[in-house]
Amino acid sequence: MKKIGILHCINANDVCAGVGCLKSFMNKKDFFKKYEAEFIELGAFFTCNGCKEYREVEPEEDEGIIEKLDRLVEENISIVHVGVCRKLKDGSECPRITTMTLMLEDRGIEVIRGTHKES
Repeated sequence: MKKIGILHCINANDVCAGVGCLKSFMNKKDFFKKYEAEFIELGAFFTCNGCKEYREVEPEEDEGIIEKLDRLVEENISIVHVGVCRKLKDGSECPRITTMTLMLEDRGIEVIRGTHKES
């Protein structure tokens, strides 16, 4: 069994109920299709801690982020999918999300960019 986590942008909470990510996970479609023959468990659904203008501390020094990521390790989360909300308006990835993905990989957690269909 694989334990999966989903990371999304805290600002997405303004407009997102997580329906697309969770529906794709539950139905093993889109970016979760690769697990269709496996038993997977959703072990975490978590956010970043916000943009620099709201939270000055960088993710590598953010005790809350560090605690979240260490908890994922304790819970044996092996893969984290990152939602489309990781993208900025210009299509590039949010640098804070990028930093968090590197921190996840440093902890031995695989990162997959995508949950449901992206336009």
